[in-house]
Amino acid sequence: MVPPGAELQKCGLIMRLGNRDTWDAGMIESPAVWQDPSTGRYGMVYTGYDLQNDDIRGYASVGLPRIGLAWSDDLRQWEKDPRNPIFEPSGATGDKGTTGPLIWLENGTYFLFYIGTSEEGYEAGRKTLNLATSTDLTSWKRYENNPIIGPEGEGWRADDIWHASIVKVDAIYYMFFNASGVVDDNHEEFTGYATSNDLMNWAVDDDNSPLIVGSREAGGWDSTGRTGDPSVYRVGDNWYMAYYSWDGSNAQDGLAITTAAEFPLGWKPYDGNPILPIGAAGSIDATHAHKPFIYRTDDTHYHFYTAVDELETRQIALAISPGPCR
Repeated sequence: MVPPGAELQKCGLIMRLGNRDTWDAGMIESPAVWQDPSTGRYGMVYTGYDLQNDDIRGYASVGLPRIGLAWSDDLRQWEKDPRNPIFEPSGATGDKGTTGPLIWLENGTYFLFYIGTSEEGYEAGRKTLNLATSTDLTSWKRYENNPIIGPEGEGWRADDIWHASIVKVDAIYYMFFNASGVVDDNHEEFTGYATSNDLMNWAVDDDNSPLIVGSREAGGWDSTGRTGDPSVYRVGDNWYMAYYSWDGSNAQDGLAITTAAEFPLGWKPYDGNPILPIGAAGSIDATHAHKPFIYRTDDTHYHFYTAVDELETRQIALAISPGPCR
């Protein structure tokens, strides 16, 4: 049986780079979506980088990472918020960049989970997971005990902490996130989890993490062992985790599955991975089709992702199930 979200139709770009002198002219990536009850509209937070050097492409061309906001009525057509960027680094030690955002909305408060970087540039320096809160998406208060999760030990999260995905089961919040470290002498990114009762204080289950590791099989789509940027959702009696891996050249999205009885453990990669392969030469995602975020409605599965072309241009794209795109 094909899992929900495993058969996707690519719909193309839904968010493009800003104009030359704007805050998101260099790269945009890492979308995260929710429905805002105050308006009924869909919100998206994403990372934008300014363009520092027109003469080069890719990582070396961009500078400061900041967080932006966009709105949609149908999850397909998006409009950037004129207040952008809505959140940016404070400039303090360890807070030179803000990237990898996730919004959790509860009781009128927006909880913004984000990766804080210790240096400017593309995902530069040491990465930690941090939290800020707001009631209007404009005025933000950083959590006084940031980072909420940082590198620790010599194992799977020894070096850096990356992107978060949160679900709530009964009264417990489960955060799935990737971290850089070492597993079986392999230095890579791996996905584990933490739990909380209040969204602020998190306990990492290092005993059972990482939950999933790439195959490291030669020629495989996940030959590096990486499992990054998880996005977790439930359908029926099963839980699903979209994530990305790469083979050293191309990053693509895959899927892992566990049962409600085994959750939050028991994850197994889907035999049909990758579910979102890279595109043909010259396409918007010819180099990478990765960094997934899943949003589901009653009739459609939306797979948002970062598309990277052969010039290393990063923009935000959408794939859906079932089709067609319209």
